[in-house]
Order: sequence, then C-alpha cells, then structure tokens
Amino acid sequence: MEPTDLEGVLDTIELKKKLEDSGIDTSKWGKGQAKTIEHLKREIESGESVLEEDEAGNLIRRLYIVGADVYYMSRDGKKYRLKEDRQIFADGRERRRDYGHAVSEKMKPGEDPKVAIVRGIREELGIAGVIDPQKTLEDERLLLSRSYPGLVSKYIGYGFEVILDEEQFKPDGYVEEQEKMNTYFIWEEVEK
Repeated sequence: MEPTDLEGVLDTIELKKKLEDSGIDTSKWGKGQAKTIEHLKREIESGESVLEEDEAGNLIRRLYIVGADVYYMSRDGKKYRLKEDRQIFADGRERRRDYGHAVSEKMKPGEDPKVAIVRGIREELGIAGVIDPQKTLEDERLLLSRSYPGLVSKYIGYGFEVILDEEQFKPDGYVEEQEKMNTYFIWEEVEK
C-alpha cells in the first residue's frame, strides 16, 4: 500500500472530498460515538494516522497503537484493574468503549512501543514515577472504525501490562482532560 498525499492536507474540505470520492459517507461523522473529520485531519497532520489506498483503490487508515492493562495490588492482597469508563465530548455526547486495555494510545511516527505506552499512561492518567511496562502481545487487525464510520482501519498493535505502585494509585480513578473531550477511568476489583 502506498500512502496518499494526505499528509499535507490543508483543510477539512479537501479531506472530506477525498473520503467521499472513495465512497465513504461522512454524514454520520461527529454524531453519536463518531469523531469528526477535524479529528481525522489532526491525526493525519500529527502522523498518528496515515491514509493509504489498498490494491483495489479503497482508502484505509493505518495506525500503530499501544495498549496497557493497568493493575494495582493493595496491601491487603486485593487486585484491581483499571478500565476506561467513558468519554464525554465538549458538545455533551457520551461514548463508552471497551478496547480491552485501560490505556490505549496512537504511536507517533518512529516511536518505540514501550516509550509510546509510558507516554500514554503519563498523558492519560497523569501518573509520575517509574512505569515499567511488560510486553504481552503484538498483532495486526483490519477493522471498520467506530470512530470514523465507513473507514476501514489497519491497526498494528502492541499490548503491555503495567502494575502501579501505591503513590500512583488513585482509588477514585483518573480523568484525562482534553480540549474537546474528557476521558474517565475507574478501578474494578478482579480475582487474582
């Protein structure tokens, strides 16, 4: 697959036209749980996503992702697993999703997976101190994107496990505040 010339997209109108010329209906974007064309434009500009054409000329969004299962072991022997509870967009829309990992992050161009997951944990949870991710998985999947309905996404992913220490543990969970949405993380007790 060859990357398209979208790395230099100047505006959302050009991106929308490219998507619609490829048969992708963008009228559902920015509604319900779907993100907007502006979100995709920012992903492309930052290098987090690349639009490519497959052999048949269909657009595919390629991205490298990392995810971490995040745990805490209490002094009394209880094991807790962090999970993303919900995202609330600035316009009031709410999205619940379960990627199987507490923290998921798009990798930056050329970024090492271990460095990316530590960055993601620091950004999303606001955690300082030592973070020692242990790699558990590496895979590749081609899926229809929930974020961008109609756009097939090729996910190249790396999974990790992280155990937080007592100073990093917040019993009430964590909130990642972004310009257009907030993401809420909560703990659930799991069996060892």
